[in-house]
Amino acid sequence: MTYDDALACWIVDWGDQMGYRLRDGDWFDLHVGYGQVLTCQAVLGQDWYVQIGTHRACFYLKRNETYQVAI
Repeated sequence: MTYDDALACWIVDWGDQMGYRLRDGDWFDLHVGYGQVLTCQAVLGQDWYVQIGTHRACFYLKRNETYQVAI
């Protein structure tokens, strides 16, 4: 998943020319390494962030990073 500045949203690359545009409220699995996967909900406030877990901990996504996700 990468950030597209022109569209101002995150794009999940499915290996074709058409990626999936992540929308506010979408749920996905974020692979954080060493076999760990976090189920997250995308939230668009003033910037994109994810909410994780039962306590809805919030983490901002870095636009210059690429994330491995599964939807």
